[in-house]
Amino acid sequence: MSEDAMSHDETARDAMTFPFPPGPHGGPPDAYADRRSACPLAPVVLPSGDEVLLATAYDDVRAVLGDQRFSRNLRYAGAPRMLPAADFSDDPHALVNMDPPEHTRLRRIVQAAFTPRRAENRRTRIQAVADELLAEMRAGGPPADLMTAFAFPLPIDIICDLLGVPTRDSPLFRGWSDMFLSTNTAAAPERAKAGAEFAAYVDDLVAARRSAPGEDLLDELISAHDEDDRLSEVELARIVRGLIIAGHETTGNVIGRGVLALLRHPDQLAALREDPALLPSAVEEILRTEVPGHGGLLRVATDALSLPSGGAVGRGQGVLAPVVAANYDSEHFPDPETFDVRRADNKHIAFGHGPHFCLGANLARVELQVAIGSVIREFPGLGLVGGAQELTWISGSRVCCVSRLPVSW
Repeated sequence: MSEDAMSHDETARDAMTFPFPPGPHGGPPDAYADRRSACPLAPVVLPSGDEVLLATAYDDVRAVLGDQRFSRNLRYAGAPRMLPAADFSDDPHALVNMDPPEHTRLRRIVQAAFTPRRAENRRTRIQAVADELLAEMRAGGPPADLMTAFAFPLPIDIICDLLGVPTRDSPLFRGWSDMFLSTNTAAAPERAKAGAEFAAYVDDLVAARRSAPGEDLLDELISAHDEDDRLSEVELARIVRGLIIAGHETTGNVIGRGVLALLRHPDQLAALREDPALLPSAVEEILRTEVPGHGGLLRVATDALSLPSGGAVGRGQGVLAPVVAANYDSEHFPDPETFDVRRADNKHIAFGHGPHFCLGANLARVELQVAIGSVIREFPGLGLVGGAQELTWISGSRVCCVSRLPVSW
């Protein structure tokens, strides 16, 4: 083979290697729009070297997420993998890796804690946490990193409060979370170490709570094991770990990205300041445009089937269905690149769809409304230190996030 031909093959392979580079300001990869217009269901090569299909059209993504013929069981010999080494998809007891009916059984045990009413009842507590964090940020004086001072501490505090977990341990959760979400194959030993440390922490936490019971969600989960025998000991520990990680990682990133989006669009920020009643629709637009996960959970088809675009999926074939690609589909969102806090009929799927629809969606919406509303109210002169183009984005992970968000006021 000639050098020119080899170069062409390497370029072609690079063009289909996942993950793709993020777009400007951490936006969805440009490749998603290109593929959606040319071939909405096309192959990509994962970091593991496995080839799977990538869905980029709204209707296809929604179909993959909602159809139970797409399984999260990637633990059989020959199954497609995101990474060559072990990652969280190998844990059969994690809720995110289960299919119905086991997934349905476990989800039913915890979903009562995340109803719209319960989420709304926590608004006062969320507001108190936001006020305290912003007061501390103000007292420290500008500049401040909004991510470390506010965006991450708020949801961590709330999920710890809900579970009954000591908030003083929140820095540990951040470190473990960063490691679990990494797509860097070189981090496999570190991921294993972090997993063992987190497991030991939760085991100790459960043991301590059994000795001194309370009235938090953790106590309800322990009761589901000890009294009702609805949870195994392994399932109990996995659910607690999953709630701690999922309860803060995405929400913290969306808070930061949401504030950044408003600062990058001063006309939209001015409209929101002028009419605070726009806050709910502004949060929905932030959810549509600022989902930090550019990939999604890998699934495998248990039967051969066709997606709405007409694309065929073979039995045993892996499929990635990123919600961020769906949320920018012009067939469902007119002028999708425009950030519009007044956008109507905003049927984004930032929280997913189907069996794995985000358990904490109701709580996250309240947290985002309180967080975004509080920041723009308390800091009318809020601005970036430096330009948005100077921010550093981290994309070697299952989330695409800004490393720091320096602000002044």
